[in-house]
Amino acid sequence: MDNMIYELFLSCFPDLAMGQETFFKLLDAENCEIFTHYENGRPVGFSAVHNNCIRLICVEPEFRGKGIGGKLLRKSEEAIAAGGSDLAVLGGNDSGLFIGAVTPEEQWNDMHCKFFEDHGYKASDGCIEMRTELSGYSDDSIPAYPSDVTFGYCPENKRKELLEAVYKVDEYWLEYFELGSPVFTAERDGKIVGFCIIDLNADTIINTDGKNIGMIGCVGVIPEARRNGIGLAMVAKAMSDIKGKGCDEVFIHYTRLDWWYKKLGFRTFLYYWFGRKKLK
Repeated sequence: MDNMIYELFLSCFPDLAMGQETFFKLLDAENCEIFTHYENGRPVGFSAVHNNCIRLICVEPEFRGKGIGGKLLRKSEEAIAAGGSDLAVLGGNDSGLFIGAVTPEEQWNDMHCKFFEDHGYKASDGCIEMRTELSGYSDDSIPAYPSDVTFGYCPENKRKELLEAVYKVDEYWLEYFELGSPVFTAERDGKIVGFCIIDLNADTIINTDGKNIGMIGCVGVIPEARRNGIGLAMVAKAMSDIKGKGCDEVFIHYTRLDWWYKKLGFRTFLYYWFGRKKLK
C-alpha cells in the first residue's frame, strides 16, 4: 500500500521527487485515513484525511476527468462528517506536506480553484511556496541598507528582547520562536530590529536524495525600522550563512510576498488555495 500511494503521488507531482520516507513523514500518514480508488484492479487515485482536513487528493493524470477525484472527495467528506465535524478544510496549517489545495497559477491569481469550487468549497485564503538554488549565490549585490546595521544569530541573553520584537510584528508568531530553531537577527544601535527563523537541513517538500535544504521563516522587521532595506539584507545574509553551512537550496514556506523574495532570486513553484465547505 505504501509504495502504491507514493508512486501515485510522484505521478501527480513529478517535480517533488522527495524520498518515500520524507513523503510519509510530511503527510503524517500514520495519523491519516487513506481512501483508494481502483480501476480494473489498478490503484489510480487516493485521498488522505486528518481530522477535518483533506490533506491530499491524487488521481493519476491519465485517469483524470472521469469523476474519480469527485468520488474520493465525497469519501473524504463522509469520513469527516462521521468523525463529528460539519466543516471540511483543505490542507490545514499543521500539515507538513500541502497546507492547501495545489492550484494552477492562472486560477490562483484570481483566487479560484475550479475543482473544489465545483464541489461546493469557498475560498478562505491562499499562499505560495518559493525556492532558490545556492550554488551560485552571493550577497554582494543586495540593495543598500543602513551602514550601522549588523547581522548575526540571536544570543540567549537577548531572548526577551527578541520576543518583544516578534510581538511588534505578529503576536501569533510567538509560538514558532519557542521551538528552539536558530534565529538570525538584524540589530541597530544594539537593539533587535529584524529577525527570521533558520532551519538547517530541514525536511521539506523540495527534499531529494543528497540535497540539504535550508528554510527561512517568520521574516519580520519592526514597524519603525521598515522601508530602508534591512529585511532584504537580513535574508540575504542569512542565505549566505545557510550556504556556508552546507545547504544546497533555500525554501520559503507559506508566503504571499513573491515580488519581495524575487529580488533575492527566489521563484514560486507551488500555489495553494485555501478552501472550506460546510457539510450537511
